[in-house]
Amino acid sequence: MATHDRDNMVKPDYMSDEDWEGLKAATASLERIRGDAKADVARYLANPDGWSTGEGSPSGLPTLLLTMVGRKSGDKRTTPLVFLQDGDNMVVVASLAGYDAPPAWYLNVSATPQCWVQCDRRRMSAIARDASPEERKALWPRLVALFPTWGYFQSQTDRPFGIVILTPTGPA
Repeated sequence: MATHDRDNMVKPDYMSDEDWEGLKAATASLERIRGDAKADVARYLANPDGWSTGEGSPSGLPTLLLTMVGRKSGDKRTTPLVFLQDGDNMVVVASLAGYDAPPAWYLNVSATPQCWVQCDRRRMSAIARDASPEERKALWPRLVALFPTWGYFQSQTDRPFGIVILTPTGPA
């Protein structure tokens, strides 16, 4: 599916009509996705409790804040991401709602892997790296079980989603 062809997406069987309409509206444009992410960062920072378990996040999904250095600007950028806890590591998916281009955060951590993660009130420095092929194979079913829409979005684009492992390296 091409980025410009989002109107032709077919509702997945597991999703209600109401949830489908909400998903289509929330992912209708990159501007909408960026605006919602910016609002979620502000909400997270204002009341960080419970986001890492999903209890405090609007989506009900475990969410962290990832701060990285912009590869072009050199400025720090922060984005909220749904994540899977895997031991001490956190695993995030560079889906960008199935758009054909990868999200900016993924390009940024690929260029500069040193980053910062916030889980609720806990802030830590981390290193980001792409999952190996073996790790991808093991993690993908767990990621899709956590958030089935990742599987749906992956089926809508030829771009393989980055699966990024965030390894804490100490306090922020």
